[in-house]
Amino acid sequence: MKQPLRLSLYILLVIFMLLTFYAIFNAGNPNSIFRVVVADPAYDFALTVGLSLVVAVLVLLLSSGRRQSELERLLEMNKEHIHELRGKGKSEEAIADSFLASLQSGRRGVLYSLAKRRVLRYLGRIE
Repeated sequence: MKQPLRLSLYILLVIFMLLTFYAIFNAGNPNSIFRVVVADPAYDFALTVGLSLVVAVLVLLLSSGRRQSELERLLEMNKEHIHELRGKGKSEEAIADSFLASLQSGRRGVLYSLAKRRVLRYLGRIE
């Protein structure tokens, strides 16, 4: 994603997050700034949910593919070391464990399993 577009999405994210926080804490308030747009306070919940969905979509747009590319970039930087370990007869799983240990990630839990699966997938692409 290009830098100016990314910056504008971050600005939009901040604006919509502020509006969402305001909507959460002023739901049902007859003096809310949202009375200009929506006169009936009964619609405040729907407005808050709508703003929250916009925030969620912006976060997804800004974070899409970023973690994967960073992990892949780290593996690409260590390509020579990976070839060296393969030459010594290390298995893909041992290499993945070694890589994750160097990142100081814990050895338990769902997140570790997901990261290991992703590392194994990327290791399969490196020749």
